[in-house]
Amino acid sequence: MKKLFAVSLALVMALVLCSSSFAAFELRISTTQTETSMIYAGLQAAADEINTKTNGEVKVTIYPSSQLGGEEDMIDQAIAGIGIAVLSDAGRMSNYVNDIGIFNMAYFVDNYDAGLKVINTATFKKWTEELVNQGIRVLCFNYYDGARSFMQNKEVKSPADLKGVVTRTPSAAPYNASIKAMGATPYNIAWSEVYNAIQTKMIDACEVQYTSAVSTHIYEVCKYVAKTEHINLFNCLICGEAWFKQLPDEYKNIILEACYNNGIKNAREIEAAQADLEKVLIDNGMTITHVDKEEFKKAAAAAYEELGWTNLRKAIYEEAGL
Repeated sequence: MKKLFAVSLALVMALVLCSSSFAAFELRISTTQTETSMIYAGLQAAADEINTKTNGEVKVTIYPSSQLGGEEDMIDQAIAGIGIAVLSDAGRMSNYVNDIGIFNMAYFVDNYDAGLKVINTATFKKWTEELVNQGIRVLCFNYYDGARSFMQNKEVKSPADLKGVVTRTPSAAPYNASIKAMGATPYNIAWSEVYNAIQTKMIDACEVQYTSAVSTHIYEVCKYVAKTEHINLFNCLICGEAWFKQLPDEYKNIILEACYNNGIKNAREIEAAQADLEKVLIDNGMTITHVDKEEFKKAAAAAYEELGWTNLRKAIYEEAGL
């Protein structure tokens, strides 16, 4: 009996070793996005390209809806050298390189093309080099999910209307400062908890881009969109530098090119889909309020003062030609 067990165990181990030998490197991409979201499709396109061009030597798998765990925990694991990539943003990266967080400030850039100009500046490239020193490799910073607006159950036309409105925003200083400056009370919970939190009146509102609002059916718990479009949400795909530097140069280049090219392609598709996404919200009962953006921009300026980024914004605008 023992001999039979030993033989069976040996066979199982052999199968495990054989199955793992197909991929020399494995990268699991963690994202809060759902499997039905547009940006998920863009990530999958990059994963497929990497898998194909490396002949399966780099196996990339997407895990949507925070299946692997919270974003901060996943970033920690990536830094520790585990083969994990995370779809994140500048706000969370500011925990490692403070000034990069300006990218997620309210009204820092007005559209995708303006953001690309900032990404191509020497200042931004210096920030990504500093992230490498913190153990984080930026695979690309050009995934885009549209502009964020306030969604709640009362009509909002001005910053004054947001007073006392408890609003979910990601747990990073740029978001918190921006939302507070525009009049709302920031509240940090995972995006996966927002639907129930609004439904049970634990919070009053959220600020979110159309893609996520549609894919999570936020229209079922919110009646109004205040179309502030205050943050054009650029996303970065990051992994641990310890994992990345072990790759052959050929594979590094394949990964970087696949992420960048599919990021651009996906962003343009999301740009083109904005009117259709807004129609979905309207068709499902939401009312779109077109606000005076200049009033919100004026209010948001206090956030730059609070975080010490007023002069930095001016310098970057000059460098990027904005």
